[in-house]
Amino acid sequence: MTREEIIASLKGIFPPVVTPFNRRGGVDEGGFRANQERYAASDLSGVVVAGSTGETPYLTERERLRLVEIARDQLRASQVLIVGTGLESTQETIRLSREAIERGADALLVLPPHYYRPKMDSRVLTAHYRALADGVRRPVLIYSIPQFTGIRMEPELLGTLSRHPNIAGMKESSGDVTYLRAILRKVRPSFRAMAGLAAVLLESLRVGAVGGILAQANFIPELCIGVYDAFSRNQMKAARVLQEGLAQSSEKVTLAYGIPGIKLACDLCGYTGGVPRSPLLPLDAASRRAVAVAIKELRNGLEY
Repeated sequence: MTREEIIASLKGIFPPVVTPFNRRGGVDEGGFRANQERYAASDLSGVVVAGSTGETPYLTERERLRLVEIARDQLRASQVLIVGTGLESTQETIRLSREAIERGADALLVLPPHYYRPKMDSRVLTAHYRALADGVRRPVLIYSIPQFTGIRMEPELLGTLSRHPNIAGMKESSGDVTYLRAILRKVRPSFRAMAGLAAVLLESLRVGAVGGILAQANFIPELCIGVYDAFSRNQMKAARVLQEGLAQSSEKVTLAYGIPGIKLACDLCGYTGGVPRSPLLPLDAASRRAVAVAIKELRNGLEY
């Protein structure tokens, strides 16, 4: 796809895909490949490799880039492959971003540098993102997840960054729809904002988001797509019913149990999830039962 086609395709639902691990602790390439095959056969707009749900902080650079290669090989040409490439150093972020592009990344999802958080003011972040956007050939998406980074970028800063022709949009994962609305008032009209928290997908779409990058799309992509499609057709009653199920899965699985819960939900829904990588721990027996009950209730209570 051309750059313009990629940007136009940044809408709809994307899973930030999990990274399965084998019994030796290495990446389970077969399981990962099988997941991507199923996503390729679905109505998902694409996938995100090396996002938070993919346990990216625990992946080596070699593993991360190998996952990019596998995903690109499995996805349809029309599906967008977004890759997380944010590192602390501007220079290293540019280098890794170029490596990901060489292996098939269509767009880049980039965390703000945050280790020296007190110094990460608007001037520093503006310089960082502009240097990256100048230095790569694919669109850049800003990744806002202040609960992890401790950095809540001001809407005015995001408005300034949105004027760069290669900064195409953002993933906003705080779950604060008032904050998202304030951002959308400052950015250029074509800026592509994606919801990062399933519990507020419908509300985010109503204030101007164009889709979602959602952990639940790993194991119930049809439900996530259903909310988006119903909203797009202005079928708000159906959208609200589906959103209730999505909010339930968010409360009882992703927010309650994090990565281990998401990976177990993948296993229960016929995908390959497996155990998390240390220091994260697998769920105990009681937690596993709770996730299983939540998934059963969700699948029995909704038709999508």
